[in-house]
Amino acid sequence: MFKVLKSITRPTELNTPVAFGIAIGIAIESLDGLAIDSDSDSDSDSDWGPLGQRVTAPETPCILGTYRTMEAVMHRAPFILAISLLVAATSPIFAGVPQPGNRTEHCSAIVLQNNGHSVFGANYDHTRTDEGLIFVNKRGVVKSSLNTSTAGRRARWTSRFASLTFNLVGFQFAWAGMNERGLSVSTMSLDETRYQQPDARPPLDSGEWMQYILDTCETIDEVLATDAAVRIITVDHYLISDRFGNAAVIEFLDGRMVAHTGPDVPVRALTNSTYIDSCETWESRRGRRDYASLDGSLHRFCLAADRVDGFRSTSEARAIAYAFDTLHEVRGQRFWISPSYWSIVFDTKNLRAYYRTLRDSNIRWVNLEDFDLRCGEPAQMLDIHNGLSEDISGAFFDFDFGLNYDHFENFLTIWGIDHTHESVMWTLNHFDRFSCIQSRRGSPRRVVPQ
Repeated sequence: MFKVLKSITRPTELNTPVAFGIAIGIAIESLDGLAIDSDSDSDSDSDWGPLGQRVTAPETPCILGTYRTMEAVMHRAPFILAISLLVAATSPIFAGVPQPGNRTEHCSAIVLQNNGHSVFGANYDHTRTDEGLIFVNKRGVVKSSLNTSTAGRRARWTSRFASLTFNLVGFQFAWAGMNERGLSVSTMSLDETRYQQPDARPPLDSGEWMQYILDTCETIDEVLATDAAVRIITVDHYLISDRFGNAAVIEFLDGRMVAHTGPDVPVRALTNSTYIDSCETWESRRGRRDYASLDGSLHRFCLAADRVDGFRSTSEARAIAYAFDTLHEVRGQRFWISPSYWSIVFDTKNLRAYYRTLRDSNIRWVNLEDFDLRCGEPAQMLDIHNGLSEDISGAFFDFDFGLNYDHFENFLTIWGIDHTHESVMWTLNHFDRFSCIQSRRGSPRRVVPQ
């Protein structure tokens, strides 16, 4: 099996400069609480800021929002600390000259149907950083959102399922992931995104929301149902698949969720254009494969769509190899945009994640079932650039708060984001307080070690 994987074409292209620009705000408010409910519940302590001050605010709308969101937060809640995260990208620039027809160019994803199971693939494209952490997140963990709604409510839930996630920002901020039921998800930037306005639903940042659906959902229908319970703050759109071969594209356009499912997903691919525009372009050009004049996003979509459409069920090893070859075909550096730093493939039948990086083109894999997925033992983690080969499941170690802190702070520094030790601790301590459901009536059993 692994001889097939090692024979896949490896990415070797040089990086291409890209200019980044959309500012994302982190609004850090109260941290306590853990089913969606009011912060006035008896099991919720008062809200306190990182410097010991009492925090009250009508809403802290997002941890990943926009400049206007952050400004609104700072005007309405003067005690809230805000960290500006630059995560999404503006128009690509090559040699200082904007390229005609280009748009936000980040990331590609595909889903192959192989003998009744999904094989999910994703490229992480960027220029600012290739650093990342991989986490094994346990089931049975009591969690809460970082922020509250206009009604002062915070999302609270218990993870039904364990998951394996690839995280760009840090613990609990998933960029891509697969849970133990085979639900898989990845995110891509989309210029047309207009997220939902503040309301009584508790808000979740994109990374929080992705972890939330991995924690709580087994099927596409369950993912769609979350829109009634929580409100996502995002600049992205999402490709999602479940273990049963179903797939969905979720976008947020004109302030509402737009979900493409079933027959409305003619091909299971996604880049950085709206799904309807992408499919219409592909359908109009696929007969003659006239893609060269398209911008990078639509060109990548059409190539990925051809590959997905042409796939036929085969052995598991060959399906995984086909997914990696498809991701290589649509690698960012081929289109004078952000390089594809990570390429990830989730095998939902065997609950195994494969990946390679631009630094190290050797394919490594992680077996989710090799871990004790019950809450009670610490979450597991590993640097994505670990210098290991083949099966790296045994290299994971107990969650290390210091390493997560360093990674999170390094992310902020790379982006030139002003921050203090107190503001970083204020965010990370929220997740440090998560505990196991079985320990709620007794002394807390932490998900992360003290």
